[in-house]
Formats: sequence, structure tokens, C-alpha cells
Amino acid sequence: MSIETIYKVTLHPFINESIASLKAMTHLSGAAADAFMDQVDDFRFKGYAVCSEVTGCINGVIMMHHYPETAIAIGNSVCETMFDEKYNHTQMNEELSNALAEWGNTIVGRSTDLLSRHNLEFNFSSPYFVHNLEDMEKYLSGVKEIVTVPITVEGVGRYYFNLLVRDVNFQKGGAKREESSGIANPHTTPLPTDKKILLVDDSAMIRKALKRFLNNLGYQNIIEADDGSSAVTMVENEAPDFMFMDVVMGEMNGDEALKTIRAKGHDVPVVMLSSVTDQALVDQCKQSGVSGFIFKPIQADNGAEIIQSYLKIA
Repeated sequence: MSIETIYKVTLHPFINESIASLKAMTHLSGAAADAFMDQVDDFRFKGYAVCSEVTGCINGVIMMHHYPETAIAIGNSVCETMFDEKYNHTQMNEELSNALAEWGNTIVGRSTDLLSRHNLEFNFSSPYFVHNLEDMEKYLSGVKEIVTVPITVEGVGRYYFNLLVRDVNFQKGGAKREESSGIANPHTTPLPTDKKILLVDDSAMIRKALKRFLNNLGYQNIIEADDGSSAVTMVENEAPDFMFMDVVMGEMNGDEALKTIRAKGHDVPVVMLSSVTDQALVDQCKQSGVSGFIFKPIQADNGAEIIQSYLKIA
């Protein structure tokens, strides 16, 4: 397999997933231009990005980046789709930053998961959001080649995917977006509306959306945590009756928190949330006793319905 082919194989899922997610999460339309080799010495921009480190036969970084004006427009659209409200922010703020990170993390997470299922001899780190790329030097350190693919968003502008390649060491010489609504809760008794629900996600936007869906369903007793470690403490101190918990978080991941909660003897029903459809992870969480597994994104037009289908207890 040639280096050129490997680059195309690596970037292809990201391009397809981003266009599919653009439609699903923003109701905007996008189209990809041809890939080209960028100039390392001239690669500079000010904006925002979601990145994933690449290791193995490719050493480098996958970077999905946006100039501020594109980022603001897409962030507004993500919020509108998520909350079914009109957003007209003209500057990047915390809410738009959260929206952009959620959209980008979904794309990068799903794409890296898809690639990891094939024996391509390279691996990816969990995606991370970069708020300011004015200092590009640390990302360009050691980079020898950059492959760039522009994505044009109708009526908005462009964003870009880049494969920043530090090293290539090969021992061996249109993808459809995978969809899943998750693993259903096996229980049948609806959770009473006066019960306490704990939401655990490092994205304030996701917590806000989940809280809105729950409020619309009649649930008002809702508490929140932004990482797995805090979730463990809140289960100890607050004794929630039900939990929704993200998998990938900063301080402690949700699967680790779930193991700890079970090891401490708590049998609170837990529904896991993830943008990565990793069957091994799903099976691992099932062994720790989960009441369901929801694959993000969740939007305003189906969010309450999906959440309601999981709010069941034995």
C-alpha cells in the first residue's frame, strides 16, 4: 500500500463523517475538495481545532480546524439543532466553544473508532479540543508533510482536515456513516418523575441538553458532575436514583467511574453516553452493569424520545 493511498485511507472516514455529521447536527450541507500537499513552512492560522494524535506506522496529528467566522456559524447551528432555538452569536464564547468541541469530538471519535477496526497499523488518541491555535510551533514540531482537505459549507465558509505527518514507517505496503441508536434498557418500569437523576459529562452543552430533555419529560430533581471522579463522590453523597454518564472525560473516564461505583456496592441504574461505537467498550460496560448505552449525537427533534426510552428501572 503506497504512502499516498494510506493518507487517503486515513483521511477518508474523517471527511465522510464530518459531512454526515454536519447535516445531522447542524442541518447544513458540505462538500469536500480534493486533497493536496500543504507547505509546512507556510502552515499558520488563527482559529479552533479538534485533534487526535496518530501513532504506529504514521506518527503525527489529525487536525480538524476552523477559522473563527466558520467556527461561530457552525457553533450557532449546532446549538440551534441541539436546543431548537435561534442562535445569533457573533463572537466565540463558552457556549459556542462547547458546541464546536462536541461536534468535532463526535466526528473525530467516530472516525478513529471506525479506522481502529481495521488492521491499518496505526492508532489514535482520544480527541481533544484546542481553543487557540495562534502558536502553531508545537504542533508543527518535527512535521515533514501536511495533507489538507478543505470542506466547503454552503452559505457559511470552509473548514479543513489536516494530517500532520512527522514520520512514516510502513511494514506493509465513500464510506458510509455508521449509525446506531445504542443499546436499549432491558428494564420495563418507567422511572418516577420525582426521582433524582445525575448527569455526568465534561461537556456543559450536553448536560444542558440532557437537562432540557428531562425537564420536558417532567423530571426536575437533577444534579450534575463534569467528570468521573466527581460522579463517584456524588453517588456516595447524593444517592441518585438514576445516572446518565459520558465515557470519555478528562479527570476519570465514565467506564472507570462505573467500575468504581459498582466496586463500592452501589447499584444505581447507569446509562452510558458515547460518540464512539466501540463494541469492546460496550461489552466492558455491560459487565459492570449498565442499563443502556446511547451513541451520540442527540438532537432536539429526537432527544426527549430517546432519553425517555432509557428511563426505566427493574
